Amino acid sequence: MDTQRRSLLLGAASAFTLGLPARVWAQVPAPSLDEFIQFSAALCQRPPAALDRTMAQHILLALQAQGKTAGLHALQQDTQADPALAAELRAVWFSGLMDTPSGTVLVGFVHALAWRSASFLHAPGSCGGPTGYWSEPPETRIA
Repeated sequence: MDTQRRSLLLGAASAFTLGLPARVWAQVPAPSLDEFIQFSAALCQRPPAALDRTMAQHILLALQAQGKTAGLHALQQDTQADPALAAELRAVWFSGLMDTPSGTVLVGFVHALAWRSASFLHAPGSCGGPTGYWSEPPETRIA
């Protein structure tokens, strides 16, 4: 009877321990905000100064809440390490919208990179310039 009890306790402890890696053992620290901005800028092919810090904070917190810190750590080491997460990050940075388990949330609409992709674009509801700015042709940039 004592061996059965011992086996039961060892089995329960093993089962509990095996269930921990996702939450405890394999928990990778999330990148700092500055580190996140650095590799996000590399993913989006933009200078780090082009990314809004508040938007970055919202994205980083949402990704941490979804348990994606290991993927973020991998992307920090190599931006090709997790193609699905890299594509998700680019989509979030350009759209300002993020899919979460509870639905799509707004993380930074006005600061989304889509509005900076052309000189004549601006987020709806935000001013594009002084009155009558639309009467002049947009500046052309030759890259």
